[in-house]
This record gives sequence, structure tokens and C-alpha cells, in this order.
Amino acid sequence: MVLQIPTNRFHLQVLTNIDPVQILLNDVKSGLLKSPRSLPPKYFYNDEGSKLFNKICETKDYYPTRTEFALFKKHAEEIINTAQARTYVELGAGASTKTEVLLSKLNINLHTYVTIDVCQEILVDTANRLLNTHPNLQIKSLIGEYLPALQALPVLEHPALFIFIGSSIGNFTEQESIELLSKVSRKMNSSDYFLLGLDRVKDKSIRERAYDDEEGITAEFNLNVLRVLNDKLGANFNLENFLHQAIFNEQNEQIEMYLVSKKSQDIDLSLLNETIHLQKDERILTEISRKYTKSSIQQMLLNGGLIEVLHFEPDNKYFSLVLAKRV
Repeated sequence: MVLQIPTNRFHLQVLTNIDPVQILLNDVKSGLLKSPRSLPPKYFYNDEGSKLFNKICETKDYYPTRTEFALFKKHAEEIINTAQARTYVELGAGASTKTEVLLSKLNINLHTYVTIDVCQEILVDTANRLLNTHPNLQIKSLIGEYLPALQALPVLEHPALFIFIGSSIGNFTEQESIELLSKVSRKMNSSDYFLLGLDRVKDKSIRERAYDDEEGITAEFNLNVLRVLNDKLGANFNLENFLHQAIFNEQNEQIEMYLVSKKSQDIDLSLLNETIHLQKDERILTEISRKYTKSSIQQMLLNGGLIEVLHFEPDNKYFSLVLAKRV
């Protein structure tokens, strides 16, 4: 059933007038056209990629989503009672599936939920669902990248709870993570909290199976980024000429996902008027997913101007949900 968004409780702001295709062109120039080759993981998530990721989350080996969701359900009331937030601000909100566990437990007073994501369609669909389900909610959605969105935040009613979950921070390099956390901490006041979800270091085989499932769904998800380039840039990637690879980099404590060229091949990028030559076995890095220990979490938070207040983890210590405050 199609619901109508209560417009008096919804505000949408698009942060940039730059054509998304131009942003993709810039990312391809800075990553794919250079060596070693890379692409940012945000391009996984077209409609098909989002459906594939949902399927990944249902596989028996992909533990992060269900583990974090269980932590949300178990500790929601403690998080709410500690934060006492009037405003919730979520980076990479998407469908807000986990955060809705918190929102569903709020009292009858009006709360504001600020959602940040690059995909306008999913934020509008989510607002449509949440506003019709939760009459004590108003939503302000910002369409754009994290750092510009944090800079463009509306005046917040405090206390506020900033949220960044799904271990999405693991997709950033160490320096990028600190930059993002620093930006968040500067937006917080002394009464605010920050909720962060992080995947933990664990047995290598468990980690690698989570990113290379037996059904081949993660492989299809990884290869789908080439379809995005074909569709958006007029490229001629043949998906059958590439292999999915997921390895754990012990030194950097991170999963690395690659697309590996099965043979020597030329790829035309017609919109860029460029041709790239790939050697046999040459790799394109499509995602990093950093893993953390308790001590590395605390150090990263401190480097970003934050300090841990509460730390939730399952018995197997596969995942951490951390509530932090500004130093």
C-alpha cells in the first residue's frame, strides 16, 4: 500500500547540484585509471546491488547484520535511557531497519530524526514508512556525502544521539575514520552521545567466509559494480572475465575485496573517452572492511575526540556497539 508522507513532519534537502554521473567520472579518474586500481564501495548500491546486499545479510556466514541487530534489540532501552535524546542523527541511514528498534521505544513526545544518505529514493521511502508508523516523529533528510551533510546539519535540539552503524566506518582508511569522527565530535555538545557499530577481529576463516559465501551472492554483489560502470559510463566490462576475491590483510586487520581480471583485456570507457588495459590477474580494489579490537576502538575514538561510555558485545565478541561522548 502506498502511504502519503505527512509533509508537515518531513523536510528534504539535497546538498549538491553536481550531477551524480560527474561524481562517478571523478571517482573513476582518481581510482580506476590509476595503479593500483580501485573503486569506492558506494557504487555497489544501485537497485540491484541493494537487493543483493539484502540477500547477503540472510546467508549463514554473514554474521555482522544479524549480530548488530540482536545487540540493538537487547540494549535499546539502555541506550535510550542513557542518551535521553530529543534528536537522532544517522549517517548512512538507508532503510533505518536497526535504528527503528530505538525509534519504536520512544515516548509520546515529538522527536526529530535526521537521516543522511546519498540515495534520495531510499530516504523518501523510509520516511514514508516511519512517519506513518510513528506519529511522535518528524524527519529531516539530507541527501549527500557524510562530511558535507554534517556541515549542513540544521540546528539540533539537544541532547542528540549521533548514529553510525553497520560497521560502515570500517570502509574508511584509518585517517578517513579519524576525520569523520572528529567532524561528528565537533558537532556534538556535552549532553550528546554517539552510537557506533564496529566489526571485531576474529578467526580469519570466519571473516573471509562472510565476504565470500558458498552461494556466490557476495561475488555477484561485487561484480555488479561493473554493471554500474557499463550503465553509467558506457563501459564494456564483460563480467564473465572477472573473478571475485576476498582476502584478509593481516597487517592492516582488514578484509579486502577485489575484482580480478581473468585475462589480458581492454576496457573502453566511452563517456571518458578512455581505454584501460588490464593484465591477466590484475586486481581492482572495490572495498576494504577494517576489523577492530577493543583497544583499537578506544584509540580511534580518542583520536577523533570521543571517549567510550558503554560497550555492548555478544558472548562470541564478534561485534561491538559502542556509546561514546565528546572528550
